[in-house]
Amino acid sequence: MNNNQVMTLQEDAIEQINRLIIEGHLKLGQRINEVELSQQLNMSRGPIRESLRVLHQQGLLTYEPRKGMYVTKLSSHDIKEIYDIQLSLEKSAIDLGFHNVNEEVIGKLKGIVEEIDKHSKDNRKDLLVTFDAAFHKEIVSLPNYRRLINSWKPYSSLIGLAFAKIFEFGTETSEDLVKTHSYLVQILEQGDKELFKKAIADHYEDGKVKLVAAFETERG
Repeated sequence: MNNNQVMTLQEDAIEQINRLIIEGHLKLGQRINEVELSQQLNMSRGPIRESLRVLHQQGLLTYEPRKGMYVTKLSSHDIKEIYDIQLSLEKSAIDLGFHNVNEEVIGKLKGIVEEIDKHSKDNRKDLLVTFDAAFHKEIVSLPNYRRLINSWKPYSSLIGLAFAKIFEFGTETSEDLVKTHSYLVQILEQGDKELFKKAIADHYEDGKVKLVAAFETERG
């Protein structure tokens, strides 16, 4: 097996494990059993082990010495932190790069919304998360600042864990994702930077408040 085949298997394993987490088949806080996962995904343990290492680096998995690997467990405080930092980075990107908004950027965002709409109909939760991240990456990329994008990436990965709870609690539906992102594009087309920043802030605040409330309800 050549290096390209190994990388393809690893990427496939990462994608499938992500999907298991997002769709709730692997619960947040659940211990990862390599043997069971290997059997479930019909893969050898080599690509599985490497994919778990990558997911650990991204923060989606947590390693506990002498115990093993676990799906990272989020608290309501974690949700507040992730959402607030994501929002702060996006607002900075808007301030620094709003002058770069053009028809090409708006066209890309509209294309992503179309993908979100398509996969909402297919109920592909993992792809909804992928295209939600792609949408927000376009915003963070406005200034074309590499360090800003690199600062955003770890939190983008953690949003996948947040989505696992969103889908579990039902705080937001697939249809909601289509509506909210369509609305953001409509606001962006108006060319008003402050209005767009407010729309982004409202988007994050609404999601954060709903999800934190669901966490608090679960705790009783």
